[in-house]
Amino acid sequence: MKLNVGAAIQEALAIWRRDRDVIVAVAGVFFFLPNLALSLFMRTDRITVRAGTQDDQALLASMQSYLVDNIHWLALQALAELVGIAVLLALILDPARPTVGEALRTAFRRLPVLVVATLLINAAKLGGLILFILPMLYVIGRVFVVLPVLMAEPERRFGDAMGRAIELTKGHALQLLSLSGLIFFGGQMVVLLLSATASAVSAGGTNPVTMAILAFAASVVAAAMSIAFTLTRATIYRRLASNG
Repeated sequence: MKLNVGAAIQEALAIWRRDRDVIVAVAGVFFFLPNLALSLFMRTDRITVRAGTQDDQALLASMQSYLVDNIHWLALQALAELVGIAVLLALILDPARPTVGEALRTAFRRLPVLVVATLLINAAKLGGLILFILPMLYVIGRVFVVLPVLMAEPERRFGDAMGRAIELTKGHALQLLSLSGLIFFGGQMVVLLLSATASAVSAGGTNPVTMAILAFAASVVAAAMSIAFTLTRATIYRRLASNG
């Protein structure tokens, strides 16, 4: 079965043009605001990184401290984003064309299985990374439509949905990995550019106005990236599920 990724992207753009107001509203609540709060309220410890064992150990210690200090913020942001993704998928994939309220109720009903699915998918990606980077990349391609399957086919349990997603993406892992990379790395390049600009403007300091502007801009980019991922996953799933 051939997958026309270009046509799927065009369909995603058509959905964006048709439902932009609703998508922006959902993304603002579940993508933008949580990311902005994460940027503003996280505790961060700046350290200077240099070559050498002691500095590597200091970097590792700083990363561990960052995770411990911010785990609650990171968890809340990830949960909010997952709810937003589920709401958008319900709005796009449900043929009954639900309202936002109905889509939100559907998302909360499916939230436990979506959380479990996300945790297991991330564990599989981490396992692939530990083994070697290629298995991780393969996993990214094969699980591309797990969340759309769970939202569009609610009668399926998690294991069945995972099998369904793997079956649908058979032979398309490289295409879907490339699409994921295009969206993710494109967004990350913009965030890095914003960070570099902020550092240059503030001369390496922590000017609060500059950092607030950076946090706002980075949150907009993160929200846009989440929208792009969600819309393309929905249209890719729809094409694969309809055999074309």
